[in-house]
Amino acid sequence: MKRSRWCLVFGTVLLLVGCIADEVGGVYLLTETVDDMPSAKNHGAEVYFQAGDTWKAHSSADWLVVDPTEGESGRNEIVLRTVEANHSRERRMATVTIESGGKQQLLTVWQRNEYALFDPKVYTVAAEGGEVEMSFTSNVAKDSLLISYIPQDWIGWDGDTSKAGGTRAAVWNGRVRKLVVQPNPERTDRSVSFLLVMYGEKWRTLYQVLDTAWVHQLGRP
Repeated sequence: MKRSRWCLVFGTVLLLVGCIADEVGGVYLLTETVDDMPSAKNHGAEVYFQAGDTWKAHSSADWLVVDPTEGESGRNEIVLRTVEANHSRERRMATVTIESGGKQQLLTVWQRNEYALFDPKVYTVAAEGGEVEMSFTSNVAKDSLLISYIPQDWIGWDGDTSKAGGTRAAVWNGRVRKLVVQPNPERTDRSVSFLLVMYGEKWRTLYQVLDTAWVHQLGRP
């Protein structure tokens, strides 16, 4: 019985909002706030509103798009979607404007800034071989980072003979596990790239490459 009364009250409120919007030709937001967007692109959020007239909507930033951008009066839905990743050191903001009947409503949308940046990005090793210890800065939790590369016979993690190309154990506290580079018997240089990757619960498929560094070994004289 209580549930039926609540549904009746909620429905009456929506009807009243719709009637007011129709009367004054304005915009009434049914979605008043939007959660922060992840730093990756192709993430979306739905926004619901009541319009008393035809309406248009647009975003103030290129990294956030609105779909659709116009429509008819009544209850409407738009989808906000990130089309660019944000792996900078600052989160960023966009404003979504919905206009109808000469009036407008504004929504503020933030995109987070998960980042991990190698410093430096190129590590040069002599032909005789040696050790490399990469470093990086990041605001991503340790257990959400891994480092990945295509396994090579001439380079690998110190003390690891598994030839694994991706491991979470190689990353901690802004440092990367030491790499051992074998002597280069050829006269030509050789290189391999390393990726700093952020992943979620299903990290094998849901991940973002945040930065790339290179180990470059010189050829023998």
